[in-house]
Amino acid sequence: MRAALIAAACVAATGCVRDATDQVCPDLAKGDLIVTEIGGPQTGNDLLVPWIEIYNASGDSVDLRGTRIRFRRLDGSAEISVLVRRSLVTAAESYTVLGLDKDSMLESYLDYSFGPDYQGSWLSAAAIDVEVCGTLVNRARYSSLPNTGSYSLGTMPPDPDATEDATKWCTDTTANGAGFPGSPQRANIACPP
Repeated sequence: MRAALIAAACVAATGCVRDATDQVCPDLAKGDLIVTEIGGPQTGNDLLVPWIEIYNASGDSVDLRGTRIRFRRLDGSAEISVLVRRSLVTAAESYTVLGLDKDSMLESYLDYSFGPDYQGSWLSAAAIDVEVCGTLVNRARYSSLPNTGSYSLGTMPPDPDATEDATKWCTDTTANGAGFPGSPQRANIACPP
């Protein structure tokens, strides 16, 4: 029954391109996952794909299958929703990177591709909600992204209450060897006070 409801919602939604899936609910509470870094489109490098990094603050290893990421324009005029559709185990206190890539050609700095779900262009200003079966686990907001580097949460350890506070974020232009400035899959730089 649940799968049928999800399939019906998929048919009713615009832009749904992937098959419906059974609903899986990882055992997570508010603050257990934290959006810690966002890499948007980069000036002069169309080969690098936009991505988000999520920190596992739950204290346990977690399978992210069933986790939904909602990208919403700050003015509420558009929303793009993606779902982690396969097993994606993240260790406690680790960083997992999800990106706008193709399943068959996953870049080295990505752990999962939500490319097939993401319909539209990358939102230049947005709120990113991480949800598990309708429960909000974390929300991050950005009003713009750097054209070179990533938008990085600079609190250590990552603080779930800081993700909506623009003063806790900064631009990270650290060279990482993957050709994408920032620190995907690693701890972030500390932001200046």
